[in-house]
Amino acid sequence: MNFRIIINKNFWKMKKYSDASEEIDNLVNEISNELGLFNYGVDFQPICVAKAKEVCKVVKANELAEHVSKREDLVFVICYEDAFDLVDEKTKYMWLRMAMETVSYDTEKMKINIGGPQISVPLGFAEKYGAAAIDSAKLSLYTIAQIEEKKKEEAAQKRAERATKRKNKQ
Repeated sequence: MNFRIIINKNFWKMKKYSDASEEIDNLVNEISNELGLFNYGVDFQPICVAKAKEVCKVVKANELAEHVSKREDLVFVICYEDAFDLVDEKTKYMWLRMAMETVSYDTEKMKINIGGPQISVPLGFAEKYGAAAIDSAKLSLYTIAQIEEKKKEEAAQKRAERATKRKNKQ
């Protein structure tokens, strides 16, 4: 007698995504309410992964995912499950909050934006200088934002002056 064993190729693979725990789900909902994004229809869905390079990140769902889930303005909050299992609730909250702070809603264009100014401080520098290192990094971002704002104002002023000159010529 010959027996034939057929094994599905994917049988040995680990699941890439899994549902988040109730604890993470509650934290995501809490942070969403604190940020006020729920009021604009931003819908967060926490998901866990078994392997990642970041403990937490946010990703805007594409149109297909929104269609299949029947949820508009869907944003996935992807959590590295093993890392979340090792820390306390306060750290989980901080990780989630840090990632979700990058999400904003543009009311004029009626669209979700992900990203924004972020600071990067080498660990050794932060350990040596503490809060001053973070303050310095924040100051660098604010300084750049001020310069860019000033340039925009100057450009708008030049456009207005040109428009006034054209009007006076006519």
